[in-house]
Amino acid sequence: MPACVCDRRVSIGIVQEWTWIAACLTMVAGAGNEVTRMAMRWNERAWRIGLALMDVERTVVRKLVRTFGSATAACEAGPAEWCERARLKPEAAARFGRCVRQMERDGPECWERRLRSRGIRCLVPGDEDYPAALNDLVDPPVALFARGRGLLADLEQTVAVVGTRRASGYGLEAVRWIAEQFARAGLTVVSGMALGVDGEAHRAALEAGGCTTAVLASGPDVCYPPGHKELFAQLCERGNVLTEYPPGWPVAKHRFPERNRLIAALARATVVVQAGERSGALVTADWALELGRDVYVVPGPITSVHFRGSHRLIQQGAHLLFDPLDCLAEWGLGVSRSGTGTAAAPSVPARWVDLYDRMDDACAVPVLANVLGWPLHQVYAGLLELELAGLVERLPGGAYRRCRA
Repeated sequence: MPACVCDRRVSIGIVQEWTWIAACLTMVAGAGNEVTRMAMRWNERAWRIGLALMDVERTVVRKLVRTFGSATAACEAGPAEWCERARLKPEAAARFGRCVRQMERDGPECWERRLRSRGIRCLVPGDEDYPAALNDLVDPPVALFARGRGLLADLEQTVAVVGTRRASGYGLEAVRWIAEQFARAGLTVVSGMALGVDGEAHRAALEAGGCTTAVLASGPDVCYPPGHKELFAQLCERGNVLTEYPPGWPVAKHRFPERNRLIAALARATVVVQAGERSGALVTADWALELGRDVYVVPGPITSVHFRGSHRLIQQGAHLLFDPLDCLAEWGLGVSRSGTGTAAAPSVPARWVDLYDRMDDACAVPVLANVLGWPLHQVYAGLLELELAGLVERLPGGAYRRCRA
């Protein structure tokens, strides 16, 4: 055989061999890239979002992450480990396993796309707008669901203002004043959007042009109480709504204390405006104290059962709040007292000066008549003229009080 033909066959063989080797290397590289893509797809953040969306109580989800050290490790374990290490019951472990398999089928991109389409963001530790203050909790949320303006204020710029659902006229007046002053000073007012004190705190902050955050005991798309639909819409547009419960979850009794721990953790201080003996605001105050945060209390009438919880906090050493500007000064937020009601005295008709001077606090008409020794019709006439002049206002229940300047 000619030498040239032999050399040619050898060359072809070498080329074919190298082609085969190159193809093998490409396959290996492709497999490696796929593994890398899967690792990136199923990172800790993805697993946390998946866990947060599971139809499993938050206490169970947090327990699994705490036991296994991460969401990834918790999801990659099996039923035997869930039962043995996390002490889950077999039926709970089986349910959790079904949720994990569903997560794997759907994929993380699917979850976030669905949330974004509804205007909901999912925040996990390490995200830019995840509140780092929540890491102070022994049992922090695995993830949060948020709606609203976007970035949440840091700890030093946030104050919790909480209280009873059955707020008195005095309590509502106090919370409006306090929340308004905090908002004007640039602080974010955080509360629970409940009836009474909480809802009024949000409204006052929004009306002052400030920022406020509502922490819910339900999913981010569930308005509770139903009567706060208008306020809820305003918070989603101009403030922030935050919760650890996934979309669609309704409120439940045990979720309110869980919610309260987040309110306390988000804020540098908690202000209790009015609390009865069993008020949920006391739970928020207890969490704040456990976290080493300050608690301030607005004192109320000693004859009122609706302030007994507040007064118990004062007995236990909580700070008294007489003026929100005192708090701002203490926190290094210098605010001028001009325009706060201590400037020029209002022009009161001479014939009604005695009546006006008796109205430092909300007063019922019969009480005013008795103190002044006037007939009722004269008191009503004076109150009507002062109300038309914008000097006093009528409160729910029929009492009157001075308008704040």
